Amino acid sequence: MTERQTPDSSLQHHVPPQQPFPTTTGFGPASVSDDERSSSSDSQSNSPNDQFLPQYYSFFHAAHPCVLPQWALKQRLASNGQDLHALIPVLQFIGSVYAKSTVSPVLKVEAEQAVASIGTSTPITGFDVQAVLLLSIAVYWANEPDKALSLLDKTIAVALELGMHRQYYAYANGNNDPLVEECWRRTWWQVYMTDAHIAGSTSTFPFRTSGIEMSCDLPCDEAEYESGKIPRPRTLQDYDMREFLDDNERIFSSFAEMVGLTRGLDLALCTRKGMTIANAPTICSNADATVTAWRSLLPPSKKDLVREDGTVDELLFKANMIISTYVVELHRQLSTLCYSEIESIAHCSPAPPPESLRGCNTPECQLHTAKVLRAIDGFDDLLTLPTNIATHTPFIICMISNLVIAHLAACRFHYQGQQLKLARERIRLSMGALKVLGEYWTMGQRTYREVGIVAREILGLKNVPKQQQQLPSPVPTTTPTAILGNGTMLQSPPTSIPPLQAKGDLPNEAEMLDISNYLDQTGFPDLQLLDSTFDFCGLFDMNMGGANVNVPYMTVV
Repeated sequence: MTERQTPDSSLQHHVPPQQPFPTTTGFGPASVSDDERSSSSDSQSNSPNDQFLPQYYSFFHAAHPCVLPQWALKQRLASNGQDLHALIPVLQFIGSVYAKSTVSPVLKVEAEQAVASIGTSTPITGFDVQAVLLLSIAVYWANEPDKALSLLDKTIAVALELGMHRQYYAYANGNNDPLVEECWRRTWWQVYMTDAHIAGSTSTFPFRTSGIEMSCDLPCDEAEYESGKIPRPRTLQDYDMREFLDDNERIFSSFAEMVGLTRGLDLALCTRKGMTIANAPTICSNADATVTAWRSLLPPSKKDLVREDGTVDELLFKANMIISTYVVELHRQLSTLCYSEIESIAHCSPAPPPESLRGCNTPECQLHTAKVLRAIDGFDDLLTLPTNIATHTPFIICMISNLVIAHLAACRFHYQGQQLKLARERIRLSMGALKVLGEYWTMGQRTYREVGIVAREILGLKNVPKQQQQLPSPVPTTTPTAILGNGTMLQSPPTSIPPLQAKGDLPNEAEMLDISNYLDQTGFPDLQLLDSTFDFCGLFDMNMGGANVNVPYMTVV
């Protein structure tokens, strides 16, 4: 018999304890003045779904599709919305971020108050888990990582206590409504993937949820979810045996494929925390095998990220961004792309590899370098898809940061001539995406500034003492080389870069306005990347062929 038919009787009783979320961990309610509350109330016309829910669904939902479809949420609000008391304020707050509303700070406080009240008067439900989860994402990218991690810890603890990771939970708590059952499945997998995304953004492995035995069924496709016509769910066992299934049975939803990729990377990276010269190649090999297997088993309908109607599959887009990011982070450690101490000021940057992994000039290291550069190109190609940058998950902020820094190292040590010029344009593309995301998320603004500082240091600063301006001699022609598919020849750089300034000596934001003050132009005759008029996003602030491309969402056609 299946788990659905005969769930363990001890597991059927999962009414959560009637305990409020504690307010001592940094995510409790904050005070709101009467004037602020009145302003917020007036702005919402006393109706929770009149103002900012459309923005939530237009900008945020597709990349994190766990809450009910908008039409179903409105129906539930109209009939009995009591179980949504914590979720709606969170959705309103996130929607207001994309609306750039002046009441967004007030809505943030109200969302935090609603989350803090969970469990005080009613049993905790899956909707409450959604509320805390989504708030943790929003708070993280609002540049409050400690508070966000506390919220995520609570989310995971409550979801596990409810049993959302088990197959039975959706059926036992779906009220015989297939749409609600699907909503619960999506909620658990969004918890798991958010945990993985946070781990990637903070370079902490294994994940919090690594090693947890899960039996939750897999989500269906987005069109089916939005229509409310939910098919029989596929199981993890189905997915794990997909290589042996017939072609028509091998088609899984994009959400399921995203789950599968995350589980595979979870397994491959579980030992990354202790990476050494001995196990680093094995970790890279395992991750490569996971990614290659995942891509090779995708059905044809999932290999093209752009649907027939011209829209982009956000889940597969995110999956491919993650792949490129991990390829760069793992293989760069074994490549010829030197690390700089200044990279540590970028909060997204992983810790540099141990000294034993640096300075490699062997053909094997050239192969790792080639993989890094190919992944960077693939990542940049994703950013040019015909989509609205703002609708992508904010988790790509750290992905962009780490890819740009690796790209800068390639500009510093490898690219020359035409390849260097093209790389410069691609860096502008990535920085433009960061700038757009920074219009909505404070962490994006912070990351944009941090990467700018890193770029100026990697490419040379004029106010470094003269004795520190001496650059490494050109790489001898006898240095081992590798040739990429596009004909680019790679040469091994020196094993270290020039000494760096102390962090306290870095230019402040005002000083950074005149970038030319910090360039060693004579040392880099080929690298005129930054000059007094340069703006990383200048590419998006000019008219090209009479077409105005200064659009807030970087829509590329």
